[in-house]
Amino acid sequence: MLGRAQAAERNKKLAEAMSLTPFGKNQKRETIMKFELPANHGLSASSVESLVFRDGDELSLTDVQFAALDAGVGRGESVLIVSPTSTGKTQIALWAIAHGLENNCRTVYLLTHRALARQKFDDFRGQLIESHLGGDLTSLVIATGDYVEAADGSAPRNPLDTSLLVATYEKYLALLSANGVPSDMTSTVVVCDEIQLIGDEHRGQNVEVLLTLLKNAGWRQFVGLSAVLQNNDARDLAHWLGVTLVLSDRREKHLRYECWTNKGIFSVETNSAETVAHSPATGLISLSPLDVLATLLRQTPAARPIIVFCTSRKQTYDLAAAYFKSLAKPGDGQMSLAFDELPVTTANSLLAQYLPHRFAVHSADLTEEERAVIEQHLLNRQLDVVFATTTLAAGVNFPLGAAIIFWERWNSEQRGREPISAAEFHNMAGRVGRMGFEHDHGRVVFLAPSDNQIRASRQYLDLGSLPPLESRIGPARFDQLVLQLVASGLCKSRPEVDALVKSTLSGLREEDRNTAAFSTWSSRLGESIDYLKQGSLLIETNSGRLAVTPFGKAVAYSGLLPETGVALMRHLVNQADTLPSYLPGSQRTANPDKLAFLVTSACFSSPEFRNGQRETRTRHLPYQLDEPYLIDADAYRAELMEPVWQADLAPINAAKITVDWINGAELRDIENSLEALRAGSLRDMFRNVCWVLSGVASILEATTDARTPSALRPPYLAVSNSQLTNLRKLPRYLRRLSLRVAEGLPEDVLWMTWLNSREAAFRLTRGEILGLRNRDFTSLDQLMLGTADADQVRFAVFDAIKPSPHAKANWLRDASRQWKQEQRRRTAERHSTRAKHCPNSQHVETYYASRGTAFEAAFESAMQLLNIKFQRLDDKTVTGAPDYLLELMDSPPLVLELKSKVNDKLVDYNSAVEILAASEVHGYKETFCVTLCHPGVDPSVPTVINACGRLSVVESHDLGEALLRLCEGNLTQAQLWQWLATPGQAKADDLPFRTYP
Repeated sequence: MLGRAQAAERNKKLAEAMSLTPFGKNQKRETIMKFELPANHGLSASSVESLVFRDGDELSLTDVQFAALDAGVGRGESVLIVSPTSTGKTQIALWAIAHGLENNCRTVYLLTHRALARQKFDDFRGQLIESHLGGDLTSLVIATGDYVEAADGSAPRNPLDTSLLVATYEKYLALLSANGVPSDMTSTVVVCDEIQLIGDEHRGQNVEVLLTLLKNAGWRQFVGLSAVLQNNDARDLAHWLGVTLVLSDRREKHLRYECWTNKGIFSVETNSAETVAHSPATGLISLSPLDVLATLLRQTPAARPIIVFCTSRKQTYDLAAAYFKSLAKPGDGQMSLAFDELPVTTANSLLAQYLPHRFAVHSADLTEEERAVIEQHLLNRQLDVVFATTTLAAGVNFPLGAAIIFWERWNSEQRGREPISAAEFHNMAGRVGRMGFEHDHGRVVFLAPSDNQIRASRQYLDLGSLPPLESRIGPARFDQLVLQLVASGLCKSRPEVDALVKSTLSGLREEDRNTAAFSTWSSRLGESIDYLKQGSLLIETNSGRLAVTPFGKAVAYSGLLPETGVALMRHLVNQADTLPSYLPGSQRTANPDKLAFLVTSACFSSPEFRNGQRETRTRHLPYQLDEPYLIDADAYRAELMEPVWQADLAPINAAKITVDWINGAELRDIENSLEALRAGSLRDMFRNVCWVLSGVASILEATTDARTPSALRPPYLAVSNSQLTNLRKLPRYLRRLSLRVAEGLPEDVLWMTWLNSREAAFRLTRGEILGLRNRDFTSLDQLMLGTADADQVRFAVFDAIKPSPHAKANWLRDASRQWKQEQRRRTAERHSTRAKHCPNSQHVETYYASRGTAFEAAFESAMQLLNIKFQRLDDKTVTGAPDYLLELMDSPPLVLELKSKVNDKLVDYNSAVEILAASEVHGYKETFCVTLCHPGVDPSVPTVINACGRLSVVESHDLGEALLRLCEGNLTQAQLWQWLATPGQAKADDLPFRTYP
């Protein structure tokens, strides 16, 4: 065998002999750009000026952009665009959005991943806010599984009504499923990026269901985008959607695919895709990935940066470690400072060593913050090599010159390696040589050491060969599908469900290709309807009309599997007398850690994570959690969802780790608890359980609503009133627990994250918040102190801040003092702007500016303007009476007390709970109580009031948002009651969105 240096030199000579280095050196590069717009393009002068690329003074369009405009995308025509990556499809979508906004349409941009959604959201802030959205930040909203937020940082009043909504497919489907498909969507422009997701094994059904809902509801314009659809599949999809197909196989920057073998190099170029060239080997070729990488790095002109796409996270680390070792001069141990402000993890400890040598690793093992550092280094041209999994192939543009792709992945079921799909391969290849970057071309290299591998890998040289689009709607997920269709209002009977499901793309294809299987669909759909009825998610009249119950609507909104909703509700009902007793604030039995462990272990044990009897899991736990166990859970056996916990350790281990995390454990310490456990996998696990916790909170709130007739509740909820009251203590606890898991913080300091406003000069990190807590600084009063001792605490926590900790220490002191005032000021400004569309808008300013008896007058005026009935109980003649009795439509009364503090002091615990005793004394012992806190409530109060079961607190700015939504028609009085009558703190983020009729 050749030595590594000899092999690399042989590779270099071979590559030079085959003229692979100066790509197209003796060829005239094919020009495919257009320098004019087609006739009747439809773009406004503003869009032409700001949204069309220019080459100097000339307009510059790719072939597919020209063809799309010619097909009418700028005039509002619906199209499906199928063209290679790096041909400018995103710009086509932008033209459709701009046209929609100019014609007062709602616009929706759907993407596959939350990171892409955030990127497009940020892009649109700069591209469209001023030119097409009138500078209104609230008119741009992002909706993902993590959050729903307007561009000004506020909670949107109704995402479905916003001017421009950027969302992931699943989140948009959840919004539609919960609210009902609007009766008229013909004023909505829908853009679906990476529409080939409809064929994804795990997510395809949700995408197809969403497209089915939209197709049946109608749209103003539809634009689908894809780079990896077969022509016949593209035609089928376009026909089903009823849109014009725009196909193009030409790209601005060409790629050369090179298969390196011991028999030479087989190559094909995208500008002559039919011709596969073969350059025979003149001697033994080293197919070591590092030798091939070294060969590419030495060539001129430089192909760097080079991405090495690996099929496992372990492979990225192994190759990176070997590459680091192979460097001629590894250096003097210099470490990058790029991660200094992030928590120490196994991954960033390695990356800090690698970055000075201009290479890195990128995979799901990294946290999002760590990935962002690597991506910024790529954009800044600070890296030559990145060893990555497909996390770097999710549609984001980076200046990549070449790729080395490992194309065989381990199949655990087959116990062997198998080729990845051609679609996945070409999607990775498409990251190279993209528009807008300096490389004239891109190179895609893959290795085939054996004859079998040469044969298997030839599929990647067939640039016209892509795998067929698989149908993903089928009986295995009919339960969730039927629930979504009825909850959305699209189907109201069995025949309607049957007809709509069979009219899906999957249904039509199944009818053509597998008649026998298709013939069973009607009976299988009927079985799903029966199951959903049995679980009280659906009800059916004698005449055959189907309707969704509050329980079913909440499950549909959550996006969880119906079987997950049923399983978790059954468990919570069984534990109605025990779980609430562990709530913070409970007398004698409070045990917050035990409660968090039991709740999260139930989520991790649900069908969502561990498969059910009817449905397959949709989320995964890290395989490292399978053994050994980190905690002996026998003491919890009677309260676990799965008492035989020893047979499946992963949920128990996951719950133990989650509790450690919310109690402040460092990521590095958690990683070290099990071999090969990594921070990125942990953060994904935390994110998934946050989604489930939030969904369960909504489900529990809906099913325990005192106004819900018993016939609409699941039969297992035929429990005593005291048990129902106990269960109603949990929803806001679950939402708060979800926030704690998202932030990784103990209960007493979670509130500090709310100091991190968009306008803030600094942001508190998790490590800094825990640092303050470790020094016993947990209250707002402590952070506000201006004493020398308090200064020293802040200086110590911020000691790593450059150039000195003083600026951030001073910011924290001042931000703590001004937090509520600033929060109220910003909210008042937003509400005053919005209220201009409502009658008597001047009352908004009065509401926020007044105090004491003047605030009572402002509150009463608001109630009268909104037609909310109320009685004044405290008429100054009755000692100690609560202030008001509110009588919201179709709901039991609420006792309400106003606590208005002067000098912006916050309402403390004693003031917040006074209403409980006062209501009992004055004959309202069984009535739910609300304390309205103006300007706000002390952060320590919400953590302990859930346990009483009969009290909520609401800050004036959160109630102001609710009242404004009532005025706008985006909230009903019944929804307002539900929001106020749930124990805990009522926050604007928890307000429901409008339900369409």
